[in-house]
Amino acid sequence: MLKRIIIILFIILVAFAYSYYQKQDLESQLATTPDAILSSLPLGNFENLDGTLFEPRALYDQPVGLLVVHFWGTWCAPCEAELPELLSLIKRFEGRDDVKFLLVAVNDDKVKIQKLLKTLVLPKSSIFWLLDNKSIHRDIYGTTRVPETYVFSSDKVTLRKYMGPQEWNKPLFFQSFGEFLQISATKL
Repeated sequence: MLKRIIIILFIILVAFAYSYYQKQDLESQLATTPDAILSSLPLGNFENLDGTLFEPRALYDQPVGLLVVHFWGTWCAPCEAELPELLSLIKRFEGRDDVKFLLVAVNDDKVKIQKLLKTLVLPKSSIFWLLDNKSIHRDIYGTTRVPETYVFSSDKVTLRKYMGPQEWNKPLFFQSFGEFLQISATKL
């Protein structure tokens, strides 16, 4: 009986240690100090799904508090797995004109993207679905793998870079985006 109690206590201790480690890891990921290679939003055109050109800097002709550029692909399993969570985070910003999301499919097929979009619940927020089949992401953003996400402030400065799939539904992401908006508002 004593042996079982010790084993149960050990399991509980390991679970608490692991959750503490995960919390510390997430908080370090969400630190507001930029660790991105990019210091500001680069020039460069992407393609809309209808074939027209799209320049992200053109969004700054309107008031933009945050610009989130997310690189992904339908051929990337981790990208597809995290996309519903990212859309859930984006949905939390519905009705806000100062937050724009560019979801850039890298080396992808328009038909596959449109087929995937039909299966998802899409927020009505400011989402721009773009395509990069000319390796702009690699050449000017320095992105070599997907998923990868950049957050730019109102003055086109890089606030944060997230590499790899993220758990976008965690409250700390929404809180940090709120903090980024506050930082961005001071620069307007």
